[in-house]
Amino acid sequence: MSGSADPSPGLLHSLQAFALLDGRGDLELAREARGASVEWGGVYGQLVRLTGPWRLRLEADGVAAGLPESCRSAGFVGERFRSSHAVGPLAVAQTVAPLPTVPGVVRSLRLTHAGTEPRAVTVTSLFEPFLLPVLVEGIRPIDFRLETRPDELRVRHRGFGLAFRATVAPSRLYVDRASWRGGHLRGAVDEIASEHELLVPPGGACEVRFGILGGLERELEHAAGPAASALPDPEAAGEIADRDAATWRDGTPELRFPDAPDLEQGYRLARTALRRLYCRPGDELTGLVAGYPWYASIWCRDLAWMLPAVIWLGDYAWAADSLDSVFRFQAGSDVALVGAELGELPMQISPGPIFLFGSSDTTLYYPALVRRLVHHTGDTSLAGRWALPVGRAIAWAEQRTDPATGLLRHGGEAAALAAATRAVARVRYGIDAPDTTIWDSADRRDHALDVQVLWLEAIRAAVELGTGGDAAALEGMAARLADSVGTLYAWPEEGYLFDSRRDGRGVAEVRPNALRAVSAGLLEPERARAIVRRAAADDLTTPWGLRTLSARDAGYVPTAYHGGQVWTIATVWAADAAFAAGEPELGLGYLRCVAARLAAEAGGANECYHGDRAEAFDSCFLLGFSVAPFLSALFERLWGLEVDGRIPSLGIRPRFPASWRSAAVERLRVAGGRASIAFADGRITVAWSGPRPLAVVTTGGRTTIAPGASATVDGAGTTASNEPS
Repeated sequence: MSGSADPSPGLLHSLQAFALLDGRGDLELAREARGASVEWGGVYGQLVRLTGPWRLRLEADGVAAGLPESCRSAGFVGERFRSSHAVGPLAVAQTVAPLPTVPGVVRSLRLTHAGTEPRAVTVTSLFEPFLLPVLVEGIRPIDFRLETRPDELRVRHRGFGLAFRATVAPSRLYVDRASWRGGHLRGAVDEIASEHELLVPPGGACEVRFGILGGLERELEHAAGPAASALPDPEAAGEIADRDAATWRDGTPELRFPDAPDLEQGYRLARTALRRLYCRPGDELTGLVAGYPWYASIWCRDLAWMLPAVIWLGDYAWAADSLDSVFRFQAGSDVALVGAELGELPMQISPGPIFLFGSSDTTLYYPALVRRLVHHTGDTSLAGRWALPVGRAIAWAEQRTDPATGLLRHGGEAAALAAATRAVARVRYGIDAPDTTIWDSADRRDHALDVQVLWLEAIRAAVELGTGGDAAALEGMAARLADSVGTLYAWPEEGYLFDSRRDGRGVAEVRPNALRAVSAGLLEPERARAIVRRAAADDLTTPWGLRTLSARDAGYVPTAYHGGQVWTIATVWAADAAFAAGEPELGLGYLRCVAARLAAEAGGANECYHGDRAEAFDSCFLLGFSVAPFLSALFERLWGLEVDGRIPSLGIRPRFPASWRSAAVERLRVAGGRASIAFADGRITVAWSGPRPLAVVTTGGRTTIAPGASATVDGAGTTASNEPS
């Protein structure tokens, strides 16, 4: 490989750190963002961007070259990047990997030549210090403190820091291309460079390793201490990350679709992609980053879309720790400076701790997530463990509710946050709209339909969990809200639902959000099917997914973030609603559309695409809520699985095409056991390994499987066998 005209984004990942690169040799990644090319490559630790691009240059026998232009081959093997280069007489082999125990990245160069004389080589490392959390998009400080130590270079900025190490001590240092003798320096810094002189023996080899690690300055001393002083072999470091990922994968379910290999491949790609979003960055935080490159912090709304898939994959502990992390930052009072209201859950969290509030919907997701985890684990004590934060979340939403209709009011959150901080900071938050729903650049005040569906689900979850106040009063609120959704959003002229309500009238925009009411079962069957079919029209549905706004709308722009671009999550909403409305063939088509994107993008799933062509635009190359809802839909809608670990019971109602002859789920976790399900010629066989009998419910009836036994049921639910497995 000699460099690509359109290099693909690459990711090296551990739970504390990651690196972004384009696969040509250096840690650089130019990526379209907000309509311009922005450089996102570099090293990230503890959700802090440590560096901008990190480049290496070599000079031997008067020939100088960087790694991209000298690249001969390159590729990713798990969490390792390998490349080979030719610089003059030298053959160079590079390996890059995340560090196994501290937040950072190590890269090695192995140099060889076939000559008969030693070769003097100078390797120059150049990187741009950054040192700000990723959630502050694109902002870079201008004041750094530099310090040289016997075995490293330290760079610090207001609570964040990095350490640069090399196995060959630098012979010269440069700051902004001016020679620096070392010691201490403070001020604006654009580039730090170091030269390292090596001698390659005749017919032999020599190696140099470089490491950059860091994040929170208060933890840097430990991370860069004696235990981490020796830079590990990146091959060994990558193998540790690979083993961790393989152990996780082997504990998750396997899905088999012999009649749909594209879906089977899509499942495996999405599962791998989801694991690469896992993070445990420090400060006792656990979660998943929203996406790469520019949403690489824990966005709690995005996390809410990912946790159902984490639970279906059986990682109950990670889901519980993630919920604890979010609930820990629930606002205990109104704090205007961070946009917080009493009971509200944060929009973003990051080590520091750093947190930001002010979304319309984030808080509404979490009561239903608690209910989901209780159902899957069978652990009813979790309801008590999180009773206080769930109750506070319900109270927060009640304060925003119209008593006449039960509809939740929202809007103005970003404007209020900007007003509160105007006197103390000059920061542009990147959200211009006066609303912060999932389509945060669209004005969807005052009662967006999907927000009402979330509110209804939160109320129902609180009632079931026994939290959130008087159950009878909550049930009355839920009934009134469900009636309002069914009546106040009716749009008979369009055969659809209004997207929002403002000033007492429906907002006549055809958006995917109406499909959430279908998935929630709030509409009668014929009406639900009509809405699903309307969404399938070519003004909203494209061959590569669902637009965020109808192409017939006067405000449609195919490059507008939430005004016409195609979003992967909206495509899964369409699949989910189609299955719920009894249109399985349509639902399957949407799922296959997402699977095709996963395959085309080597396991990533872009945030969004042009509305008029299947090309990513202003987009993360891997976004959590582009992959996780697809995984959940395979379990919940295509397989029709429903888990209640309290009994325990497993509902199985597949919505497979009549032409499918077989399918299987292996290692599905249900409470304290595992179930394997095989579908063949209309019959379902379940093998169960749990400690208690498992109730299996199909469309035709119910049967019970003893621990360590299996049962086969036909389409009517008749038990054919119940034998030891």
